[in-house]
Amino acid sequence: MQLVSFLLSERDTVGGVLRADGSVVDLRQLGYPSVLSLVEAGAAEWARVASEAADALGSHHVGELQLAAPLTKPPRNIFCVGVNYRAHFDEGKRPEGTTVPDAPVLFTKPWTSLIGHNGVVRIDRQATQRVDWEAEIAVVIGKGGRNIDPSDAMNHVFGYTLANDLSARDLQLATGQFGQWFKGKGLDDFCPMGPAIVTVDELGDYRDLRVVLRVNGVVKQDFLASDMINDIPHIIARCSLGMNLLPGDVIITGTAAGVGHWREPPEFLGNGDVVEIECAGLGLLRTQLVEGAGADSW
Repeated sequence: MQLVSFLLSERDTVGGVLRADGSVVDLRQLGYPSVLSLVEAGAAEWARVASEAADALGSHHVGELQLAAPLTKPPRNIFCVGVNYRAHFDEGKRPEGTTVPDAPVLFTKPWTSLIGHNGVVRIDRQATQRVDWEAEIAVVIGKGGRNIDPSDAMNHVFGYTLANDLSARDLQLATGQFGQWFKGKGLDDFCPMGPAIVTVDELGDYRDLRVVLRVNGVVKQDFLASDMINDIPHIIARCSLGMNLLPGDVIITGTAAGVGHWREPPEFLGNGDVVEIECAGLGLLRTQLVEGAGADSW
């Protein structure tokens, strides 16, 4: 099953089941106003909705919809994993003697940073001059739990989607070794996500995924999920250590080599740039950047 969220108005979103022919079945027909409400309902309802959606009348076509992030407002901040690919660790100009972390490095992004496929990232030049890209695989938790063992962790996964951990490098690195990852990565619009959540039963083994990121059609990142330093079971175990994970929690799992900050010379995103993240099985996430802060308020 593939799930999307789409906008009915500027502030009103609903969920839908995306079918192979591009038609979208409104989740309200099946008893749920949102993707999150379905995720929270549990496995029996997931199976029912998947079965009924296959025969239901599709009320929309995905090409006609303005998509939001598949989960427009998760239960709390988005969990994020840093330096989780060796190639990304190696490309960084790190102090001599710095070693690869032996446990996931965790930070968060606020849900207010979420936008969907074909969304627009508004670059506020009062805040940043150095906007960078980071293609990532996102995991959506289906069954909550605390102190989850890695051997059981995959039983807690609902599905997967794509994310761009956009980063304001000047804000992130303004305090040197003490780093402000939350501020540097948490600006409005700085977490494009989508286009859809693909459930575990449809996707198969996440380790087979290959992710490619392009800026204006030029490949900047190309990596395999199997190259993660900490795999998804160990990430889930660490996130749940002493802390209950909740249905609908989202974890983005880190990026690989090829970010703009470490290029020679460095490259950053600007007005009109288009970023595409593509992965067979998870689809295409496209984002355009424009300069100028929006007037929206939450």
